[in-house]
Amino acid sequence: MNRVSRYSHFQPWRDGYYIAFNSRTGAVALMTEANYQTYLRLVDKLSNDGVVTGLTPPELELLKQLEYGLFMYRESTDELEALKFQHGMVRYDMTKLGLVLAPTMACNMACPYCYESNKRGKMSPEVIKSIVSFVDKQARSLDQVDVNWYGGEPLLAMDVISELSEALIRLGKEKQFTYTSSLVTNGYLLTREVVDRLVGYHVSVCQVTLDGPARLHNQKRPLKNGKESYDTILENLKYAATKMIVSIRVNVDKSLEAAAIGELLAELRQANLQSKVAVYFAQLEPASISCAAIAETCYDNAGFSDVEIDYSRLLLDQGFRIEKLPRPSATFCMVHRVNAFLIDSEGFLYRCWNHVGDTDKSMGNVRDKINYQHPNFTRLFSFSPFEDEMCRDCSILPICMGGCPAQRTDQGLVGEQMCQSWKHNLTPMLEIIARSRQQQVQVTPKEQV
Repeated sequence: MNRVSRYSHFQPWRDGYYIAFNSRTGAVALMTEANYQTYLRLVDKLSNDGVVTGLTPPELELLKQLEYGLFMYRESTDELEALKFQHGMVRYDMTKLGLVLAPTMACNMACPYCYESNKRGKMSPEVIKSIVSFVDKQARSLDQVDVNWYGGEPLLAMDVISELSEALIRLGKEKQFTYTSSLVTNGYLLTREVVDRLVGYHVSVCQVTLDGPARLHNQKRPLKNGKESYDTILENLKYAATKMIVSIRVNVDKSLEAAAIGELLAELRQANLQSKVAVYFAQLEPASISCAAIAETCYDNAGFSDVEIDYSRLLLDQGFRIEKLPRPSATFCMVHRVNAFLIDSEGFLYRCWNHVGDTDKSMGNVRDKINYQHPNFTRLFSFSPFEDEMCRDCSILPICMGGCPAQRTDQGLVGEQMCQSWKHNLTPMLEIIARSRQQQVQVTPKEQV
């Protein structure tokens, strides 16, 4: 039986090509006009019971390719039910443990939009021991433990990262689970020595924020001692990018203009980083009460999606790869995974990155037994995109999964306000992605080096 996927998207492009995209698999392909017409004939030939009859050799060949990307599929079950099952498998998977660990909530920067105040201190030996014990108690049922170091600025507590990493790596060897790790840092302390140590602790991915070119970044992200940070960060990234995957996050609000993005990209090119780092744009949002002062300068989801198109075109024109792809995901984020937690420096447990440090939104402490009925667990975890009619009927549900649960509960967003940027800009972004892939194919071996 053959069915046409409800998650397929076709759009005309240039030079007679069509872009084909399937949100369930993430498959993106270019189709000739002839193949697109063949696809339309295949759809016409589908009988009510899903049996395709009287196919020509070209139609049979295209059908095989379409089935590979699940643009058409041979299944007796409905795609929505299959997605729901996959979502449930990941939601209640106890073989994988995801931990976001903030070894300190202190920071060496004074960013005006940050939710943090002047917090100090770092994880105590008691909290470190409790985290190791927490992992050890479920270690025999685990296949994987993934840790993301967060903060504050986590590199201010490199000693805690070292102690916990060594303990968890050792535990993984004893209990036979895979240990992986990543890092979110402002990059100022990401020296060669630190990078080498982190690599030894299985840190393979690093995210650093640059809020525009040097002249703007140094205003928006000054060090607390008043000194500038940009040049040091850029120099650190040159080495870090040779040892781990480095992504540069650029926070976007209404004060950031296209000209500034162009300046930033030029500075990254001058540092010879254009082929060594991934650059992506992130929507700055007033995630907590302490962020209220920046609310007027923040885009809503639809507004951000518009500028994301323009900035992504700049990336492409400057020779950068487009790394943000419409990838399918079984859940939107860690909120919908029963075995994923953020733990701050005092051991408090949270379900959302934006809540770290706000103990009113904690669901307990790592020292205590996990309470899965705690209101701060259930209020985020309980939402299901399959119970929302608009989400359920959406053709890009597999890459969105209902959007940010915290935006629903904390900001009270409803309906299309919840739709992520892909809902608003999928068509132009697919064109940009197609251009990016063509450019990568055209790069010669010498240029790749």
